[in-house]
Order: sequence, then C-alpha cells, then structure tokens
Amino acid sequence: MTSLTTKTDEELIAMVKDDVLPAFDELYNRYWSQLLAKSFDRLKHKEDAEEVVQELFVRIWRRRQRIDLQFSFKTYIYAALRYEVMHFIARQQYRKDDIPIDAVEFTEIWSQEEQFHSIEIKELQQQMNDIIDHLPEKCQIIFKMSRDDGFSARKIADLLNLSPRTVETQIGKAIRILRKALKGSDSYIFLAIYELFR
Repeated sequence: MTSLTTKTDEELIAMVKDDVLPAFDELYNRYWSQLLAKSFDRLKHKEDAEEVVQELFVRIWRRRQRIDLQFSFKTYIYAALRYEVMHFIARQQYRKDDIPIDAVEFTEIWSQEEQFHSIEIKELQQQMNDIIDHLPEKCQIIFKMSRDDGFSARKIADLLNLSPRTVETQIGKAIRILRKALKGSDSYIFLAIYELFR
C-alpha cells in the first residue's frame, strides 16, 4: 500500500468510509495537535480540550459511512470541532446547574442535535457553493484551488503562471464577496470558520 502520509485528506476519508483504520489513524495524527490547540484556546483547560478532541474523532469514526464532504476535510473537521466544543460547554452547564438528566436522555438530545447540525452544515455549504459558482472565473478558480484543494498562494501562482500577490488579491476578493453575501446570516459564522482555519 502506498504510504498514507502522501495521500490527501479526501483520499484518506474515502478509505475511512471503507473501514480502513490506518487511514483514520493518519487523519488523527495529522489533525490532533491543531485541533487540540484550538480546543484549548476556547476551553482554557488541557484535559477538557483533550476530551473534546478525542470525542470528536470517536464520532467521526462512528459516523464515517455518513460523511459527505462538500468542501475540504479540513473545513469539515474544524466545523465539527466547533459543535463538539459547544456540546461540551452545554454538558458542563448541565452539571453546574445540577439539572437532572440521565444518560439515555442526553444521548437522545445529542443525537437529534448532531443530526440537525449535519443538515445545517450541508445547507450552509450549499449556499456558499452557489455564491462561489457565481464568482468571476479567475477568482472562482483560484478560490477553489485554495479552499477545496488546499493549495498555498505560491503553489497556485506556479500552476497558473501568476504572481503570489495576484493570487492573494483574488482570494481576498472572493472572501469579500462571500462576506457581503452572507453577512447577517448563520452562514456568516460558517464563513468565519472556513476562513480562519484555511
């Protein structure tokens, strides 16, 4: 088997959906430190941050057959981390307020919430896709190469025979158009995640 370290995230997640555990381990090793840093930045507690990231990967493995990427896996997993952190904070609040809730009830609540967020993310992704598809041609190509393929500005510049500055300008233009189109909607939050973790 070809070394998994050379495969893209999307190739790895396709293998994960076929129950290839080493591919899952590669994604785990590839993203653990980054996700832990982001989780810690929000929770300010190392053990809590580790618990959140661990639970995130457990959920990804359990629902691997249902994962449907619309953007890059990186965008997907950071959006999932946001919801996992929200879930952790909500659970801690239940404990703090001493609100009685048994394990079965909580599992049902989270299952419904997870299903809602899965639908929500897919709808937001579709909304963003529609906007991106109407960007000027050069802007659209560069933006997709940056966000969907994960290429750096220098890599895109080399591939398209452009200057890195031109590429960065086009990406900035796309972000401004998206911000204007999504401002005031829930999708604007998703765009913030999309932009922050690129």
